[in-house]
Amino acid sequence: MKAAFFALAGLAALCAAWATSVDAQPRPGAGSGSGSGSGTETGAGAGPPLSNSMVIIDDNNGDGGYRPVKTKELEAFRQQMVNRKPLEEYVEFMAPVRLLKPIRVVMEECGQGPLSSPLYQPVIRSLVMCYEFMKTMEEVATRVVQAQNAGKQPLPFPITHDRFVAGLFAGIILHESGHALFDNFDVPLFGRQEDAADQMAAFIATQFNRQVAEMIASAYADVWAILGPTPTQAPNTQDTNYPKDVNQRCMLDPFCHFSDVHGSNEQRFFNTICLVYGSDPVRYASYVKNGLLPPDRDCVGEYRQVRHAFQLTIYPFIDRDLMQQVLTRNWFTPNEMTK
Repeated sequence: MKAAFFALAGLAALCAAWATSVDAQPRPGAGSGSGSGSGTETGAGAGPPLSNSMVIIDDNNGDGGYRPVKTKELEAFRQQMVNRKPLEEYVEFMAPVRLLKPIRVVMEECGQGPLSSPLYQPVIRSLVMCYEFMKTMEEVATRVVQAQNAGKQPLPFPITHDRFVAGLFAGIILHESGHALFDNFDVPLFGRQEDAADQMAAFIATQFNRQVAEMIASAYADVWAILGPTPTQAPNTQDTNYPKDVNQRCMLDPFCHFSDVHGSNEQRFFNTICLVYGSDPVRYASYVKNGLLPPDRDCVGEYRQVRHAFQLTIYPFIDRDLMQQVLTRNWFTPNEMTK
């Protein structure tokens, strides 16, 4: 669990990357330096305190925003969260953003079991983090690393347990933060908001220094490979494991599957690595050379398009002085950075 806790803290460094990347007008091929987006001089506790009065921890009867659990096996995860304080760190992460409307944050048992995932609720402007998601990430990481080490499940980007958990958690929270910012700033979108949130997560990940950028982007891409291909055959409705939930049944159907507001797993994988490649086609030339991306897809153009949209719609609300405070902090542990 330690990796997941530090991953949320690491998101604060992304804010610093926003300012430096947009000011510098990065162009494809120019991001080959080591950079300092994660901070290398001071520890996570150093520097003046950061906060954002528009990000409100949703306390209820003194629980500090960490709701009591109903499932006993999640109690240990809740207690670890209370001790690690990810909600407080999210408030720090959002410090440089001049929000126009308050956002509430809470950690709770979301009630969807393994399907529970962080989500943004626009009606009440609340970002919800789920205890079950932390548990599922740990279990998936353990299984995938074991399979990978046994040569049974090769992934496009090799992973370690802590690196995968930290990178995936960062990518998912960035995705949900994208939803929150679109809502807060009334950002106009063509196309599906889920696709735009994926683009936001991948774009911000690429603004880190190489190690951090690749940790987040590779985990965010790998998870779509892990979840597997879109079904091609109708499910066996007589199977004892056939789900009762209508939405879960839809995801097993080769036609209904495409009605989801999210892209398919395959699309999300390729869209993520396309933006990574577009951010630096020289460094990531192997993506095309090794067949991960088709040579005729204009990923450089796609990256520039996302960057331009960010410059026009999000960057005007970023406080540069607070960026510098965030930039001095070291947010990720050595284990999370190890390949």
